[in-house]
Amino acid sequence: MKIFKQVIGAVFAACTLFTPAVHAQEKDIKFALDFIPLGRHAPWYVALSKGYFKEEGLNVTILPTKGTADAVRFVESGLAEIGFIDIPSLVASGAAGNSVRIVGAVYQKPPYCVFSLNPGANVSSPKDMVGLEIGSSSASFMPRIFAAFMKMNNLDPSTLKIVNIDGAARVPMLVSKKVAAIDQFIMGEPSIKRAAGDAQAKCLLLGDYGLDIYANSIGVKEDYLKANPAVVRGFIRAAFRGWKDALANPAEAAKIQVQYLKALDPQIIEQEIMILKRITVTPEVIANGFGTMSKEKMRRTVQFINDNVEVTGTKLTADGIQVDGFLPSPAIKP
Repeated sequence: MKIFKQVIGAVFAACTLFTPAVHAQEKDIKFALDFIPLGRHAPWYVALSKGYFKEEGLNVTILPTKGTADAVRFVESGLAEIGFIDIPSLVASGAAGNSVRIVGAVYQKPPYCVFSLNPGANVSSPKDMVGLEIGSSSASFMPRIFAAFMKMNNLDPSTLKIVNIDGAARVPMLVSKKVAAIDQFIMGEPSIKRAAGDAQAKCLLLGDYGLDIYANSIGVKEDYLKANPAVVRGFIRAAFRGWKDALANPAEAAKIQVQYLKALDPQIIEQEIMILKRITVTPEVIANGFGTMSKEKMRRTVQFINDNVEVTGTKLTADGIQVDGFLPSPAIKP
């Protein structure tokens, strides 16, 4: 019996010693979203739920933020190793984001919308933005995008009237017609349509009117990227597996996300995911896979911001922020 106990004790000790070694191989990753979790973020939760990150040896925690500038700050400061970074916001941050590198473009088409109602302001073309009153906030980056877009279309951006409205109040203010229009990503359309009742919610999607730039993408701080290339590659591979699954089966993705965020409406999540296809699945993505980037389009994105937005400190360059070689091989395609 004594020998038996000694054997059992030895086995137990071996298991105890072995277990931490297994956990030590799993790398903790904090991933910063560009906002609070919404239906548009379901693909990340699909990758988490299905164990795709675990398969890469990653223990991923998804963090909410207050907006795109916050996501840049999280990555730049080290609060998160990887972030869902809006490239125009990154470029506009100038020196404050000079060590963030983009390793994969997700939103191939910009999601920026001017939402209005019909009957109402019924904004249907860029010229309708002249003299328009838009509910936004001082923390939002979109008014600067709108002004640059108007300038691009030979319209006077000084006529745009920005009304400072808290994010949660924007849709109620729009549907009650206390403001003529609001700024939102196109993925907000299902919620706005539901709130609008009998009125028709109209989205003027800037990407449909000549604004051909990248938006939200995967960003990593340069020193972390250099020290942990395999980790970043594993994260990207797992993430895009989640994107592939979510876009192929929005209903399943919605069910998965509400397991993490019970306050979200599965129907709205599903509708938001379907809208995501409009800005993430392009001919380039179909041919080359999720995350694909071109230097030409990156230069166009960076130049659009540097030419139209006041940037503090040294301006970022496309060659400086884009880092190739981290996308999956073979490519993960829709």
